[in-house]
Amino acid sequence: MKGSISAVTLAAALAIGLASPGSAHQETAGNLKIGHPWIREAAAGAHGTYACIIEIKNDGDEPETLLGATVDGAGTGVLYQIIEKDGKFSSKIVEHGLLIKPHGSIELSPTAYQFKFGKIAKALTEDSMVDGTLVFEKLHSVPIHFMVEQDDTAPKEESAPGQ
Repeated sequence: MKGSISAVTLAAALAIGLASPGSAHQETAGNLKIGHPWIREAAAGAHGTYACIIEIKNDGDEPETLLGATVDGAGTGVLYQIIEKDGKFSSKIVEHGLLIKPHGSIELSPTAYQFKFGKIAKALTEDSMVDGTLVFEKLHSVPIHFMVEQDDTAPKEESAPGQ
């Protein structure tokens, strides 16, 4: 009986957690399912922040390419690939976007891909939602909502010598 009480308690905790403001959300655009777009919290005037997406799934029969993003208060984000070499991290711009194959998916985790945003015009406060867009090759600009989260899982990039 003790095991079943623990299972019930765990199920209730998960249900409460999923209903909280910080829980994952999904948005749909055409044949794309966009799983939990989020942006790292930042104060107004901060030098920058980044955004990620848990998954974008393409249920269609045609490929789509993710090109960019915008966030109210943060402007236009540039897509970067995060590169690890010998325990040090750097990043490079993804020139032609990320292809999402038909019936395939991509993940933009903080350790693989990030949309980097420049100077922050208004505070991005944890546990709130902020309007933005994802820019695709075929769908063009798709309005979505980014959850603002505190995140420290992104790798810290090495500064170039003299910086």
